[in-house]
Amino acid sequence: VAKVSETQTTVSTIKYRQQNWMSEIRLISLYKMTEENNRHGQGFDSDLVTDGEFLHSSTTDVNMRTYSSTGSAAQNNKLWIKLGGIFRIHKIKIWNIRHCCRERLVGSHIFADDKLIGTVIESLYTYDYTIADNDPIYASSITLHQPLALHLHILEMQVWGSGPFGTDDKFA
Repeated sequence: VAKVSETQTTVSTIKYRQQNWMSEIRLISLYKMTEENNRHGQGFDSDLVTDGEFLHSSTTDVNMRTYSSTGSAAQNNKLWIKLGGIFRIHKIKIWNIRHCCRERLVGSHIFADDKLIGTVIESLYTYDYTIADNDPIYASSITLHQPLALHLHILEMQVWGSGPFGTDDKFA
């Protein structure tokens, strides 16, 4: 009987710790896999948007490889982050480029899986898309989509969330 009680206590403790860990809101996009549909090919890779480096000391393109850029100003340029599991998304922050052309991001849409989170409607340095607590969103990928014939280039895309959760979890 004592062994069963001890096992139940251990299981309860582990479950409590896991629930606390899964509820912690943290940066879940750092160093995650990224892709884009229109590669630049000269050092402006999509991986730069999840590397945690978004400050620079120079405004010239040659010295500033901390931002991602698509290869051309084609319609439907996309950049996406694969989160590596299903996470509850709490906030998405986009850091626009600083040295020029911030208006090129206007018209872009941000998606969590297939759900539209928001649209860039003005030229700013940063954009915060906060998800309401009473309308939770769970996703395994985040996509930035520029439907207009414009380059898509950003310094960083941060996704704040909690999890991961299994596909069979009943989300609270």
